Amino acid sequence: MASDEPGPGQQYALQAQKHIATLRQSRPGIIIEVRWCLVHKGVAGNEKADDWAKIAAEKSGTRGVQWPNFPVRTEVWGAPLPRSLANLKREISEKQWAETHQWAGGRTSRKKYRMPDSQKPDGVVANSTKRLASRFYQLKMGHCLTGQYLNWTKTRTTPQCWWCRYRTQTQDHLFKECPEWKPQQKILWAEVKKETGRWKDRWKVKDLLANGRCSQAVLDFLAATDVGRRVPVEEEDTVSAVSELEVWEWLEEQGAGAMEPGEGGTPLFLPTPDFMASAGTV
Repeated sequence: MASDEPGPGQQYALQAQKHIATLRQSRPGIIIEVRWCLVHKGVAGNEKADDWAKIAAEKSGTRGVQWPNFPVRTEVWGAPLPRSLANLKREISEKQWAETHQWAGGRTSRKKYRMPDSQKPDGVVANSTKRLASRFYQLKMGHCLTGQYLNWTKTRTTPQCWWCRYRTQTQDHLFKECPEWKPQQKILWAEVKKETGRWKDRWKVKDLLANGRCSQAVLDFLAATDVGRRVPVEEEDTVSAVSELEVWEWLEEQGAGAMEPGEGGTPLFLPTPDFMASAGTV
């Protein structure tokens, strides 16, 4: 044993410790050993002692063990033997677990859960390619490669459409108005009208993407276009890196007459300055 010190509430261990101390005082040369006996492991006498302990705990007066008596109203009842705090906590926990299982069992049944049809994934989109399905769901959520969204996320400096230069590239613009995809738009809305009987002026793109009957038409439109897929690099004015002051300084070096009109009123074409050529003019 690591220690023979009794824990809290172990009154019999405390009594045994007192008897050992008295025995050592009366017989100084005595050798006393304290050994740990495992319960129900075939140790001689251990199982019998365990049976007696159970009998003593269940019935007062058995084997010479008496329960302390406490007056309750006019009668005297035998109180059970003292118990440790750990034993009481364990009994409370077991009771709470039993009540929890009983409560949970009353709220469940053998009937299996079935997902409503409105929450099931679109089978048409699920059977398409992964890249096409990802573009479809990005457009459906609004987190997609459009000028409006990329400008809102500070990815692009302007929400302008990079195909037709319309001021704001929205989903409705790409599906209805952008001239870059006019042939594909006609096919898309013809299929939508065939399936639903409604033309594009009665649709919002968010409702179109949420309607399962239009999923195949939308997927065909996305497969035939670059909507929601390609974002060209923003055109940068490389000449803007050259300041106006630098241009005028170069012109002064070349001579003021370089800006004067030539014969017939036609302006003279000046050679490209070295610093502008290095900037990569277009």
